[in-house]
Amino acid sequence: MKHFGKLYVWVALGIMMVLPLLYMDYGSKEYPELNKAIRVVRYMSAEHQLQRSAFTYIHPEGRPEQFVAWVFSPIGSAIWPPVEGGGEFSREEEKMIQKTGMPFLPSGVSLVPDKPDMDKGQQVVVRGDDERQMMIVEGYLDPQGAPVLVKEWRFPLGGKAD
Repeated sequence: MKHFGKLYVWVALGIMMVLPLLYMDYGSKEYPELNKAIRVVRYMSAEHQLQRSAFTYIHPEGRPEQFVAWVFSPIGSAIWPPVEGGGEFSREEEKMIQKTGMPFLPSGVSLVPDKPDMDKGQQVVVRGDDERQMMIVEGYLDPQGAPVLVKEWRFPLGGKAD
């Protein structure tokens, strides 16, 4: 029975040692503004956000390329989160809103569809890949150069393109 008690202690210690690893942020620490903008795209393309929007009504197939066209349309742009420090909210209000999980768009980064916009500086290009059912985002410090960040994730809705 003594050994059984020691086992519990070792299991508890093991869990306590592993638990902090579950809460670590494994995202890139480089390019924090571009990473914030990418989090905005991930937030807007999350299934729970899409289900609360007009996207699923307008596009019942729910393909990634349709999402990109929709989110940059006048109707889709209505779901965009506010710009950080944009004056719409006070600093305290922004902090409270961010605690709910809503990210803010960083003020120095533009979101653009499909390909880099040569007239803008730092930007995140948002593309959909219907064949693989993936969202692809590329972060650029300079649209003339190569992307410094590329992220992909599965789009949560729809099926294969026809």
